[in-house]
Amino acid sequence: MDWTLELQSSEVQLTDTADQQVCLCFSAALVRQGEADTFHAEEGHVKGVVLRFDQVTWTGDVPLCIGALSDSFVMVDGVLHRHLPVGWSASGTINAEFNFRSGTTLTVLAQAVHCQAPDDPLFVTSYAC
Repeated sequence: MDWTLELQSSEVQLTDTADQQVCLCFSAALVRQGEADTFHAEEGHVKGVVLRFDQVTWTGDVPLCIGALSDSFVMVDGVLHRHLPVGWSASGTINAEFNFRSGTTLTVLAQAVHCQAPDDPLFVTSYAC
């Protein structure tokens, strides 16, 4: 699987906080096949992608952290990421901000981040113009 998660316009189904973790579970993760900046990469959606942060502190109204994302990022040791390879993990100083189109914001400080594929992924091609 060679997918890159696009945070902008991905849809979060559920945000969960438990056991020093924050998990964003996507109902429609916007992904591109291949590298994020690959010209003509096929774009589509995958249900069940999970973005998990370990050893966290967070701020935000978690029950309202659902829906489409806009202008969101994950920063790892000062390097900004708006696109994350599915199956990717990193550790270090993690800062993330998720802005939902509803107006809700979730900020996360963590020591590790994981972008996990679902057990049985299904890529649905997007034909949007």
